[in-house]
Amino acid sequence: MPIYRFGHIVKNRREALGLTQEDLADGICSVPTLSRIENGERMPSKENYEMLLQRLGYSDTILYEFVDEKTMLLHDLKFRIRHAIMTKNLGEARCLLAEYEVNSDPNSRTDRQFIVLYSVITNPGVRQSQEEIELLEEALKLTCPHYREKSLPKLISYEEIILLNGIANRFMRMQEYDRAIAIFFHLKSYYEKSMFNMEEVLRTQLMVLYNLSKCLGLAGRYTECIEICNLGIRIARETGRCMYLSQILYNCAWSLVKRGEPGDREQAEVLAKQALYMARAIENHSAVQFAENFIRNNFPGLNY
Repeated sequence: MPIYRFGHIVKNRREALGLTQEDLADGICSVPTLSRIENGERMPSKENYEMLLQRLGYSDTILYEFVDEKTMLLHDLKFRIRHAIMTKNLGEARCLLAEYEVNSDPNSRTDRQFIVLYSVITNPGVRQSQEEIELLEEALKLTCPHYREKSLPKLISYEEIILLNGIANRFMRMQEYDRAIAIFFHLKSYYEKSMFNMEEVLRTQLMVLYNLSKCLGLAGRYTECIEICNLGIRIARETGRCMYLSQILYNCAWSLVKRGEPGDREQAEVLAKQALYMARAIENHSAVQFAENFIRNNFPGLNY
């Protein structure tokens, strides 16, 4: 790719999003360095290249002329690690992560961030939730140095979304619902206002909506939970991304029963059966068990 072309893409996208050079450069590079990249006077490092693309809402796979064999190996390992986690094969994910660590650049912030993040994810229950939060926050600060819980990052990449989601999940686990909800709503707002690349949105949006709905339900904010669930259900059906659909349907049914307004139980019964059928279809055994127990406890005699 010609140098001037990449800088042109960065500058046009940044200006289209209404961002200053200070906004985009924060945690990635200095403002003068970004200015030279935009003017075609300098090519970014591989690390900064990926971070700039993700912060601007582009997929980090769209411009692959700027890679070497090792970069491709690490990219492939990232994909395999995420896939192993999605399929709940944590042993395989830990082995792949060890291989990633051996081949990674110890001076790369994004490599170190990835290793910490997925070390936490692939070793559940090893640490207390507060310790995991501290690790995830330190990893986030590698690329978002000004991160504070009360001042969440304005621009975030795919990995930073997973980090924030992980922090919020652990607040939820500690029953710190308001703190978790604030982070989840920040992520929801980010999809709606800043992240325009559909590939990047589809990778994580339903995960965030599922977690947000769960947290709202646990906090007793049932109507809000139902609204978020309905949004998630619509997006899942429109996009065909159904990994979290069963859980979102379940969250909606659960909150409808808890809210108990006229017509809620009837709607909950329909959604609970849909959640069960979807869980069976994708062979999500834990979701099947949750749905069956919910139906058994709330709708005895229902044929499912």
